[in-house]
Amino acid sequence: MIEQRVEDGVAILTMNRPKQRNAMSAALVAALIEAIEKARQDTRIRAILLHGAGTGFCAGSDLAGLAAMDAAGRAQFEAESGRAARLLGQISKPVLAAVKGFAIGGGLTLATSCDIVVTEPGAKWSLPEVPIGLFPAWGLQSVLARVGVASARRLSFGIDTLSGTEAQRLGLADHLAESDVFAETLARAKQLAGMPATAVAAVKSYFTLNPAGEAADALANRLFGDAATTPEAATTFEKFTRHSNKV
Repeated sequence: MIEQRVEDGVAILTMNRPKQRNAMSAALVAALIEAIEKARQDTRIRAILLHGAGTGFCAGSDLAGLAAMDAAGRAQFEAESGRAARLLGQISKPVLAAVKGFAIGGGLTLATSCDIVVTEPGAKWSLPEVPIGLFPAWGLQSVLARVGVASARRLSFGIDTLSGTEAQRLGLADHLAESDVFAETLARAKQLAGMPATAVAAVKSYFTLNPAGEAADALANRLFGDAATTPEAATTFEKFTRHSNKV
């Protein structure tokens, strides 16, 4: 369900149900949670790239699987799907999504739960749940954080299908791929993987906690203090100390 490999410090997680358009079954969600937790604990891994096999990123929840569940089973499935999306935001390592083809329903909210989203210009983005009598049950906070209340509400009504270009313009995605979306996303992931891990984790922690006012400055000061004790920071300070002594 989830293929995993590591390349230059990047864990590449591939949702591998191409015949089902990478729709999220209970087994796929469980495998994704397991893969994220594994990446969290693996010290070789400094960034994560999430993408889909075949023609698209993810078509959302597997409706055939949902139809076969009772009400309690559906609630549990949606809760676990939300847990997987939250883990992408909570893990201290940056997570990037490479969106090709489509990001539909839970596929859209899974993508927006990642830190950096790269999309093909022609990819299709939509939340189609309401027109078929359902509701986007998880991940809407990530949509809200990216596009604001008015746009998140309009998207949730399922009225619009956006192109990747429109999704990037709105804020659902961060970058438009100029050629190969996977290759471009992997290059960005490797760039992040090559940065000082403590400083990268500090950025992730700050925005995950989402503080405000004086508490925001206090948190930023603590994270700065922690980062300043790392070998990378020591090298930077030494460089500028030598420069100052020459002046």
